Amino acid sequence: MLIDKYSRTVYNLAFNFCGCSDDANDLTQDIFIKIYKNIDKFDESFNISSWIIRISKNHCIDYWRKNKKNNFRIDLEDNLVRDENSPEDNLIKSGDLNKLREKILKLKPEVRSLLILRDIQNHSYQEIADSLNIPLGTVKSKINRARIQLAKLYEDR
Repeated sequence: MLIDKYSRTVYNLAFNFCGCSDDANDLTQDIFIKIYKNIDKFDESFNISSWIIRISKNHCIDYWRKNKKNNFRIDLEDNLVRDENSPEDNLIKSGDLNKLREKILKLKPEVRSLLILRDIQNHSYQEIADSLNIPLGTVKSKINRARIQLAKLYEDR
C-alpha cells in the first residue's frame, strides 16, 4: 500500500537527485526496503509522508556521498513520472529540462534536495520543514540560497 501511494514521489525525488533513471529505480527500491525494515520505528503521531520524504532525502544524500567520485550523468530521455501540466512538463515543452537537471546536480546535496522538494515536487515550505524536522525559516533561507546558486550556474555558462 505504501509503495502504491508513495513510489512516484520517491522515484521523482531520486531521479531529480541523481539524474539517471536506472540509479533512481535502484534508489527507490533501496528506500522502500529501508522503510520496510524500519516501519516499526515509525511514530504514528507524525505524518507518514513526511517520514518517507525524510528517509528518501537522507538516502539520496548518502548515495551521493558514497558515489560523488563518479560523474553523475543525465538521462536525456525523460523518465520522470509526472502529472500533466507539472513544472517538469512546462520545462520539457521549453526544452530546458536537461539543462536544469545538469545545473541542479552541481548543487550541494543538502540544498539540492530542498530545491527538488519545493520547486519540482511542489511541496509547501511547511511540509518540507515538518518532514525534515527543521525550522520553517531555515527551509526558506536554504531554498533561497539554492535558487541563487542555481541562477549563478546559469550565468556562468
